[in-house]
Amino acid sequence: MSARAWLVGMVLSLGLWSCEKQEAPLPRTGNEAQQPLSQQCAACHQKEYRAWLESDHAYAARPPEEMPAEAFAGQEIEAHGQRLRMERGEKGELLVRELGSGKARPVRVVIGRRPLLQVAVEGERGAWQVCSAAWDVERHEWFDVFLEDERMQAEGTAERRPGEWGHWLGRGMVWNAQCAWCHMSGYRKNYDAERDSFASTSLEPAVSCVACHRVEEGAAPAEDGCLVARGQRQMSREQHQAVCAACHARREELDEHFAPGEAFENHFTMELPRVPGIFYPNAAQREEDYCETSFRHARMGAAGVTCYDCHDAHSGAVLASMDDNSLCLRCHGNHTVINGRQAPYVSPLMTFVCPRESRGHVCVECHMPESTYMGRDPRRDHSLMPPDPRLSAETGIPNTCLNCHADKGQEWTLEKWEAHYGTSPRWYGQYRPRIRAVAAALRGEAPAAELAAAFEREEIPAWRATLLGLMSEGACTPEVMACARRGAADANPMVRAAAAELLGQEALPLLSDPLRSVRTAAARAALPLSLRHAGVAAELAETARHQADQPTGAMQAAMLAGAAGDAAGTERALRRAVQLDPCGEVARMDYAVFLAGQHRPTEALAQMLACTAAHPESAEAQYRLGLILAELGRAAAARRAMEKALHLAPDHERAARALQQLTPAP
Repeated sequence: MSARAWLVGMVLSLGLWSCEKQEAPLPRTGNEAQQPLSQQCAACHQKEYRAWLESDHAYAARPPEEMPAEAFAGQEIEAHGQRLRMERGEKGELLVRELGSGKARPVRVVIGRRPLLQVAVEGERGAWQVCSAAWDVERHEWFDVFLEDERMQAEGTAERRPGEWGHWLGRGMVWNAQCAWCHMSGYRKNYDAERDSFASTSLEPAVSCVACHRVEEGAAPAEDGCLVARGQRQMSREQHQAVCAACHARREELDEHFAPGEAFENHFTMELPRVPGIFYPNAAQREEDYCETSFRHARMGAAGVTCYDCHDAHSGAVLASMDDNSLCLRCHGNHTVINGRQAPYVSPLMTFVCPRESRGHVCVECHMPESTYMGRDPRRDHSLMPPDPRLSAETGIPNTCLNCHADKGQEWTLEKWEAHYGTSPRWYGQYRPRIRAVAAALRGEAPAAELAAAFEREEIPAWRATLLGLMSEGACTPEVMACARRGAADANPMVRAAAAELLGQEALPLLSDPLRSVRTAAARAALPLSLRHAGVAAELAETARHQADQPTGAMQAAMLAGAAGDAAGTERALRRAVQLDPCGEVARMDYAVFLAGQHRPTEALAQMLACTAAHPESAEAQYRLGLILAELGRAAAARRAMEKALHLAPDHERAARALQQLTPAP
């Protein structure tokens, strides 16, 4: 039986205060001794505490003794390029042993609950490293979350080797930087760049009461005994959603000071569907993107629906059954109004293309289809887009119909769909032009005019921000700049931030924006002029320091040094970025460009040769290599590099122009 099923009396041994009314004893969690703050909350809020005890949040970070005993009984597994054995030490401690080197690393934390558990082990200089080997709680076996991920297999990224950023001992798997902020309460990374070490701390393990209810570190109870000050106890719908988004979003951390009640955009920048391979063109989740970005692109998210409209705030459970559509019909079956907008009515008796007795008649099967992440973890998409076999055929968006009809194929589902709804259903008029424009932009084919036209029609702020972000990859035509100027005045901060990227020095007025994500975007776009604004320059430097344990932080430091005219500082930072991710592509290319600009082409060539060796399928790396070879006067080798770039990416226009210039006249 789990430690969480032990029934014991409530222990409030801190002696800070007491509550007159006591209900039946509460279950004790394995973390209880380390959660004194939440134990105080439990005294008066037993119903909420009991619900939280069985939530996934309560299991987000667990002590090693909560790992099932059978999981560390000498099993061996091939994971991330090494043979590992899961065993127990002489004192019963859990150990992950590398059979090649014989090195045994003690387990420091257990992550998750179901369908799988991961462990973080002691690494170097205060870092805890997360194994890609995970324990399947139902099959009672170890497996590698990367090797079983179908997307990674298809992209050739499933195999992780020593020295790579994503290897279990690499920077991409450091618990302190990549995981802990969302798995601990009141977490501080405390990274020391000079020593390359962590001295991380937290108020409590797991996502406890103090993670979602504002409690300042070292705060004393209020007069009524509550750790949450009276002025911070009532939050708006938007503030509640920001608390969820802080962890359930793929985002860039600008600092580590977010607290419940604050704006998401004051501490984070949301990742948008503007980079190929991360999201699908309809904003559906493709990689392990969590769900906030997709939800913000949905009409429900834009209308102000929040997580708490479907999930219990403390248990995380859905508020009604999904199997009989009760959850969706809570709003869509009775004309519910949220934030002044009425939910479109859907009759419980409405007949769709699939028979009523089939799974196809269940709302979430079509609008929130499941995908499997980490090899064996099914999760539902939150973009809430309607299925569209036509767009699936055109853009590669997953065809939801094939989840049930895989044996029928794409053409069959399209034929059935259009026979039922027609070739141009009324409700797709607002979706299809936008998604086609985004899909073309992600392929590098969308003309600016098409994106601008989609921007002008768009009602959902997240989509306006995405369209502006995609425009930044092309030419700044008059249509694009007109959209950017309108975006700079948008009420939504995501749109203003995306507009700032296009405006360059015209973004300087946005340096006074009330939200940091907008100020950051404007400051980066308007370098070096933005460095004259001391407050904004300090924010950029703080973000670079906060991310200093990752290549992104080093590259931001290089950007700031370059803008300040500090060549030596730029080189130090770029060299640091390469050291942090020696197999990375972007850091080496940027370092090579810098060296070439410093009239050091031989050193630049060394960096690009290392880059192309690590990324032989990168057209951009071949193009950059060709430029440096041309600068060194090695025309024949430069032509070969440009030809390879065009072989890898036939639409690489810069490589085509360079090859034409390098080819001797007949």
